[in-house]
Amino acid sequence: MNWRGSVAPDLMAILRRSLFILTAVTVVTAWFSNTFYFPDEHYQILEFMGHKLGITSAQDLPWEFEARIRPWLQPFLYYLITWPLMALGVTDMFAITFILRLVTGLFSVFALAVFARAILDTLKDEAQQRAFARYLPLFGFLPYLFVRTSSETLSAAFAAIAVALVLRGTSTRQLALAGLLCGLAFEARYQTAVLGLGIFAWLAIIARARMNALVAFVGGGLIALLLGALANRWGYGVWVFPPLDYFHVNIVQGVAARNFGREPVFAYFYLLPAQIFFAITLVLMAAMLALWLRNPRHVLTWASLPFVLLHVMVAHKEARFLFPLVILATAFPVLGFSPTLPRWRGFFVRGWGWRNSMAARAVAAISVAGMIYFALYPFGVRPHMPMAQYLHRHAPGVIYAVGTVFQSYPLYRPAGFRVEPLQSPVQLNALLNQGPVYVMTDRPVPPALPDGARAELLYSEFPLTRFGYGRAGADYVDGYTAFAQRHGWLKLLPLYWYTLYRVERSAAIRS
Repeated sequence: MNWRGSVAPDLMAILRRSLFILTAVTVVTAWFSNTFYFPDEHYQILEFMGHKLGITSAQDLPWEFEARIRPWLQPFLYYLITWPLMALGVTDMFAITFILRLVTGLFSVFALAVFARAILDTLKDEAQQRAFARYLPLFGFLPYLFVRTSSETLSAAFAAIAVALVLRGTSTRQLALAGLLCGLAFEARYQTAVLGLGIFAWLAIIARARMNALVAFVGGGLIALLLGALANRWGYGVWVFPPLDYFHVNIVQGVAARNFGREPVFAYFYLLPAQIFFAITLVLMAAMLALWLRNPRHVLTWASLPFVLLHVMVAHKEARFLFPLVILATAFPVLGFSPTLPRWRGFFVRGWGWRNSMAARAVAAISVAGMIYFALYPFGVRPHMPMAQYLHRHAPGVIYAVGTVFQSYPLYRPAGFRVEPLQSPVQLNALLNQGPVYVMTDRPVPPALPDGARAELLYSEFPLTRFGYGRAGADYVDGYTAFAQRHGWLKLLPLYWYTLYRVERSAAIRS
């Protein structure tokens, strides 16, 4: 790849330092983040892979498998990593999924590096170049999203490299590779087809690429479609074209909107900031709008605007649907807030100086604090991977559940594992007559115990339970639940911290 450009050596040192910081945090995040952001990341990627490995049965897969509407490219790529590891004797699936997160994270950092280098070459102002290179580690959400084994993460990496290639020139070879990467992004997540079409339109209308270069771009995309078709044939066992069925099921029939809800057209204005990185997210949203209005001829405008509009028009909306833009978004501030663009220049010249203000430092501090938190704490939306890992490695057998029942996941479920609901202390008392009982609660406090029984804490997803502060976690769950009920429009998901106890008679303990 040709990296010729006018980037000063000291500026390259700043960029390398920023990428080193992000790489280090990504590795740490991959280690601790044995979780998923949303269930699709696990069920439609890792469990699909588990099915081909003979671990997950077809009955345990989501309905999308039977409907044949999900792509198999990403599960196939992970299978190519996992199968040799298992052949070498690695059987701990949590160790394997760590490797998958690590590989995904490092590939995402590589994509960011390629994209950042291309962006630097397009910036004419040295102050903007330095700002872009220096502020990359302040996008605190990057390491957490980079290690997600989700379609959004993989498509974001492919799309970012494709845009970088387009920014570097319109030679036939570069555009063929860019088209291939856009096609791979599509085969990872079908919605990114609009992003690729936007890039193609920019090449044809703004860049005025030669016809043979445009044909090469399309040819690269067709090669990706062929690779995706082969992966789908491997996964489903028959020749199918899932994108068409996906469109029919979720758009024409409206299954996603009917099952998961409809949101207004302005929903992303409150869905995107509703998380710990709200401050930097608001900055990026403003920068994206500024980019579209002030820099309408830029390839990022042509790539991102139709992609966002598509998701605005679709009835069912989730913040993660826009995550394929996560790497491209790192350039939104420097391109949208640029003081060198003519449109509304006076306002943005003054605004550019705000990057060193106390408000900007507060935004950066919140973002970095969130990055550190997510690097060390396995946070996710209803994942409960910490408990799944404990059960996977200790296999306690039959467990009786108080509250919401946790069944673990097919990929990690140990042999002989079974969960049954515990109806009352009377039932528990009868079970204790036969010996110790494993009891799981959905809050970090022990269940109501019959007289003469004692609960020994084995494991809790709430970190402070082991130090005697389980009640604090239970109170937080109660407060969170009450807040979620009062503000239903936020669509906050239930919060559980599963906790496992070994309950037995006190007399048995004394003996």
